[in-house]
Amino acid sequence: MEQAVKLISLLRPTPAEQGWDGFVQGQLASGVGGLQRLIFNDVLPINVRTGSTAPPPYAGIVESWFAGRADADRFAASLRGHGDVVQMVVEEVLICDSGRRPLPNKIMVTLKRRADLTREQAQHHWRTRHVEVGLVEHNAADFLRLYFQNHVTASDQPPGSVCDFDGMPEYWVDPADLASVGEDSPVMRAIAEDEVLFVDRSAIVTMMVSERELFVAPGVQGGWRVPA
Repeated sequence: MEQAVKLISLLRPTPAEQGWDGFVQGQLASGVGGLQRLIFNDVLPINVRTGSTAPPPYAGIVESWFAGRADADRFAASLRGHGDVVQMVVEEVLICDSGRRPLPNKIMVTLKRRADLTREQAQHHWRTRHVEVGLVEHNAADFLRLYFQNHVTASDQPPGSVCDFDGMPEYWVDPADLASVGEDSPVMRAIAEDEVLFVDRSAIVTMMVSERELFVAPGVQGGWRVPA
């Protein structure tokens, strides 16, 4: 999927009779122009950082890849017409891959920059110093099976608003290693200390999800392949 446009859609709970899952399945059945791949992530009722089981603000997260921006925008508009949704076009950056498959528990996190920083400044710190803190100084690669950073390049949210996110990390961790991403673990304490340098920590939402790959276009490789 060279130069594919990736869209992340955060789906708030909807009272509509046809829930998000049924709506997305219906869109796929009728055909979505330019779609290359689509993953539906069901958000589970647990915050792995804090251990809280309070209902998360999002019912699901759709990750979709398109041949072009116009196709992504049309799909985003269809989701917006069905319910409350936060949508972001992102640059997907691979940070760490253990090469082991199948993948275990998946975690996705919302990141919003500190008010005194630009998006570019916050994303640069995230991609450089923040990675050093986790992977180099605290050996997070020992428990991370796969880790992507999704850097927001465009959003449907008003600039500076509460959901004007700047990124979403997604990573996979074995069940036995979940304690390593709890807020009291050494690596997460160090990450939290570094987050205050570039992140509005009040806007962080940490979600464990169960992913379902619902669509892969002919000739497109599905799943999370191991880099050559």
